[in-house]
Amino acid sequence: MQKPRESSQIFEDFSLQSVPLNQRKKWINLAVIWIGIAVVMSAIFRGMMIGLGLGKISSVIISYILGEIILIGMMGFAGYIGAQTGFSTPLIANFSFGRIGAILVSLCIAFSLIGWFGVQAAFFARTIQFYFGTNFSLPVFSFLCGILMMIPAIFGIRGLSVLSWVASPFMIVIFIWGIIKMGFQFLPSETLISLAINHQPDPYPITLGTAASIVAGGFIVGATTSADIFRYARPRFKDIFLAASIAMVVSAFLHLVGSVLAMNTGVYHERLPELIIDNQYLGLGFIGFLVLLLAQWTTNDSNIYSSVLALNNIFRTKRWIITIIAGVVASLFAAFGILEMLGTFLTILTVSIGPIGGIFICDYYFLRRMRKYDFKGKAFSKINYKALGVYLVAFLIGWTTSGHPFTIKVFPFSIFAFNGILSSIILYYAVMKIFPDKE
Repeated sequence: MQKPRESSQIFEDFSLQSVPLNQRKKWINLAVIWIGIAVVMSAIFRGMMIGLGLGKISSVIISYILGEIILIGMMGFAGYIGAQTGFSTPLIANFSFGRIGAILVSLCIAFSLIGWFGVQAAFFARTIQFYFGTNFSLPVFSFLCGILMMIPAIFGIRGLSVLSWVASPFMIVIFIWGIIKMGFQFLPSETLISLAINHQPDPYPITLGTAASIVAGGFIVGATTSADIFRYARPRFKDIFLAASIAMVVSAFLHLVGSVLAMNTGVYHERLPELIIDNQYLGLGFIGFLVLLLAQWTTNDSNIYSSVLALNNIFRTKRWIITIIAGVVASLFAAFGILEMLGTFLTILTVSIGPIGGIFICDYYFLRRMRKYDFKGKAFSKINYKALGVYLVAFLIGWTTSGHPFTIKVFPFSIFAFNGILSSIILYYAVMKIFPDKE
């Protein structure tokens, strides 16, 4: 009679309880997982945007350093909460925001992943269209490609994730070779910035703060929810930050690759397939075409799967139904040009996700309520209006300082990703001290 219980332990993910210490892993194992997460095509996109937008390699590198520092800080502090408590992000969100308020976290995560699915589906369509030289309507083709990429997730087929371990190393090798071939002979800074300003429908970033925020925004979801992975880590502060730093170095390298390629050629991020395949540039032909398709499909397989998990935490229905709905919505994003509006998408992502992590950090490190809380057998509050109110104010602070409608020129407040996170920490601390919870 014990066999079913023993068998179920194999698949135990400790989603509703703390991960036992005997199940924890060495930091290097988790660093490898994060490296796999960091190796994505979107990092190349962001690097191309930043390279054209800033026009100088020195400014580009500084923007990477600033953006990655924000991410390492968020990953490290949020991840250490997971390592110390053993709790996943949904449990931590339930504590800070209440059961209903935690739905906000799930919606933000789901929205970001659906958006990324749309970006990759549109890029997938452009890759096929360029390689075969078709004149098919790009919006319609992008939608159809999204539906195609969604199909494996409907049936729960996870085999494509194995291919990511094949595609990712090839992708890194291709881009290293691309840097070597193209060299560091950049177009004039004035030409690059002019191209950035004239990009439609969204101009590329032309300030250091915006560029740093785009770096942070590209990985902010993973950083904010890093407790999901680091809850399996041994609770050592330096180990968490070391693993986070290694992953972000890989991320910065991919950004740099994108910037170098764009600054050499003046090519926009939507034309990356042309840059990889065409003999005018890297000239990798079918090999480049195949690696691009594999990298995009495996990434999107993960995007749709994770978004469905987040939505399933809200809408208690069959997974395949949620998968189809999410896939159709994401494919519509692709059809309506989310790839061209990547800058706006990243801005929204940055200012909407960052403050959530700021509230987590404030609860654990400054208010220290979470440390004393025994999640097992305890009932969460229905909703924490104070946390939601602070979140909305911090979101508005991040948004209004992102160039909508103005940009702060004083460092570090010109980095709107930093503004949203910092304001959420300060405001939440003040509100909870002025209006403490009733015992």
